[in-house]
Amino acid sequence: MFAPRVAVSTLSSSAFATLLAMGAFSAITLGTAPARANPTLETLGGLGAPNPFTSRLLATGAEAAYFNPALLPHVDEGFSIGFFVLSDQLDVTLNRRPQGADISDSIYNAFIDDADGNSRPLDFRPLPTADLPERQGDDRDTLRSYITIGVVKRLICDRLVVGVYTVLPTTSFQEQGSRFPDEREQFFSNGVAHELYGDRLGMMTVVVGVGGVITDWLSWGAGFTLGLSTTTVNPVYVPDAADQREILITTDTRVDTSLAPHMALTLSPSERVRVAMSVHTASRSETRGTNRLKFWNYDYDEGEDAVVQEFKFVNGFDPLTLAIGASVAFPNSDGSAWRVAGEMRWRSWSDYVDRIAKHPDIAWSDTIALALGGRYEDDGTTFHVDLGWTPSPVPDQSGAENYVDEDRVSASAGFETDIDVLGVTIRGAIGLQLHRLLPRATSKRDEAAFPVRDEFPDEAYDIFTGKSFDEAAGLQTNNPGWPGWKSSGWLLGAGVSLKVGL
Repeated sequence: MFAPRVAVSTLSSSAFATLLAMGAFSAITLGTAPARANPTLETLGGLGAPNPFTSRLLATGAEAAYFNPALLPHVDEGFSIGFFVLSDQLDVTLNRRPQGADISDSIYNAFIDDADGNSRPLDFRPLPTADLPERQGDDRDTLRSYITIGVVKRLICDRLVVGVYTVLPTTSFQEQGSRFPDEREQFFSNGVAHELYGDRLGMMTVVVGVGGVITDWLSWGAGFTLGLSTTTVNPVYVPDAADQREILITTDTRVDTSLAPHMALTLSPSERVRVAMSVHTASRSETRGTNRLKFWNYDYDEGEDAVVQEFKFVNGFDPLTLAIGASVAFPNSDGSAWRVAGEMRWRSWSDYVDRIAKHPDIAWSDTIALALGGRYEDDGTTFHVDLGWTPSPVPDQSGAENYVDEDRVSASAGFETDIDVLGVTIRGAIGLQLHRLLPRATSKRDEAAFPVRDEFPDEAYDIFTGKSFDEAAGLQTNNPGWPGWKSSGWLLGAGVSLKVGL
């Protein structure tokens, strides 16, 4: 029986066999590298914290380990546990495609001439529009929940304090999704979705911070976010390249830890005034895969014993972040007090790496986000209010790319109070958050720096008849974001937490 030999020999090149195998094995050959990003905390602030957007100045618990570990000597020692629920309601409404933009099934016979006048296939091979999944926007209403666990412990009085802050999504250990930002997405979801939300809000976070006091007016802090680094290599044997249902596969996996450090300083020139500065290094979650494909009766390139496929995706990229802020206390004669705070964050989004591990064609903009907050303390009860403004780093998407994002305004309110349970004082807190993604309209333009690709070139001709295609005249594209869209969204959150002293 010589069917396997015939099946291999009928392949015109190794590329065809490789593509077939890649489609069959890509779902099981993923490896994960540095998983340490913190988009959840930078988007929602301190989950369970009464002042989530100004936690770099007004932290009251373990959230200081991430936002400003230099505050750890100034918060109460204790253990905390909380529960937070988030509803992310995202919307992308795609504009209607005009007539004449669809790609017909004659694309399968389309060739063009190279510089020497020889026939060659198209550089990009789209599918007929009628064969694609239904074009879809981002109409999502997702309910997420998180458990937060925090510990603050003094090791050497107020001179050295350690904090641990953990945010655990309850539905999954970690979410990671990938998609192409341009016409290549037609082969997968054929859709457009928000870039900086969705799965980015489903990532686990574990933070360890240490803070200490240098003088009465200066404290320091440093910490890191803990993650996993996994590399997977998959040797695959393919007995019959024309039949992908039967394969032999093994895997070689290594899991390591990875760290993303951050540092902070807090100055207190007086009892009423506090100034804070912090630096959070860039972080990301990478997915790496390597397939080593071996085919029966196959001639490999010299020095090779397998066809090697490598690919990488990036999730949860969070840029270098520099923050500075100040707070001022206003005590009252009756023992109550106000403390108000303002914070500014500079974020290096111009370094953004997207989900397919590429920098956007049009660089994103660095941003400055602002937050204002305040709290009122009176006889064991504290009321908190925060406001935030986060501009979008994503430039106008008038070309081929389809990154969806909007400016965001945020508000939160909450309170803390002491509760006596069987003689044990427990600090209880309740907080609410509301984020509005401001409506944004996007339109594609012919004069864009990187315009939408004409996927059925006017100069294409039928390889069998030599005739040109009438349906190729003008722009034909399956880019799911063309000719534009409207986007907006809401994030609604609520949380409770309990803290007991150690």
